[in-house]
Amino acid sequence: MEAKIADLTVLADTLRAALSAGCDDLATCAGTSDCAIPFTGLARSAGSQAGQV
Repeated sequence: MEAKIADLTVLADTLRAALSAGCDDLATCAGTSDCAIPFTGLARSAGSQAGQV
């Protein structure tokens, strides 16, 4: 449960940073080179938590 809360906290912080950077459309933001969201880093983090309860 604690790992899930930690993952959600990281996601919430990342989305707040994207909003602060002016990103109001995730699909558009993801397609730009200066996207504020580290999608690959988030995917790795989520993958390392996969299967943990």
